[in-house]
Amino acid sequence: MITKEKVMEIIGEFVSPEHVREVKVGDDGSVDVTLSKDTPDPDRTVPLITSKLRSIEGVGTVSIRLEREPKEEGAGEITEEVVREKLKEVIDPEIGVDVVNLGLIYDIKVRPDRTVYVKMTMTTPGCPLTMWILRAVEEKVLEIPGVKDAEIELTFDPPWTPDMISPEYKKRLGIY
Repeated sequence: MITKEKVMEIIGEFVSPEHVREVKVGDDGSVDVTLSKDTPDPDRTVPLITSKLRSIEGVGTVSIRLEREPKEEGAGEITEEVVREKLKEVIDPEIGVDVVNLGLIYDIKVRPDRTVYVKMTMTTPGCPLTMWILRAVEEKVLEIPGVKDAEIELTFDPPWTPDMISPEYKKRLGIY
């Protein structure tokens, strides 16, 4: 069973303790970490910490986020459709198609506390841009006025296939 102390030790290999805002370890082995918004080079350190934590036996889901400035709640209604439209701005740089039309978004839920949950996948488990795409999805969700927080879950069940691409983009890509 992973302990909070072990998680802190691993994080300490990559960032100083002053950048750690919160660490939670669940009974199921889940690890939830919040780092300061001024954490050095988060595009490099977050994937390294995630990878190291996932390599430890008994660790389940690993969630690492950067703290955010609290923002004022917007007057607009947050709906699944609003979130879906915003996520069309996240383009898979290797394929050139947005994550919605590519079929990577499996589920969107807007919770009463104005937190948005997105369940998504990648085209392959070994996608080298996984962390970049996950962060881009989170950032786009957080740009929606009134959204308090975003929870992005990565899954590979069911595995992605080209059949999941929207009909319009199948035509554009020459897939029939």
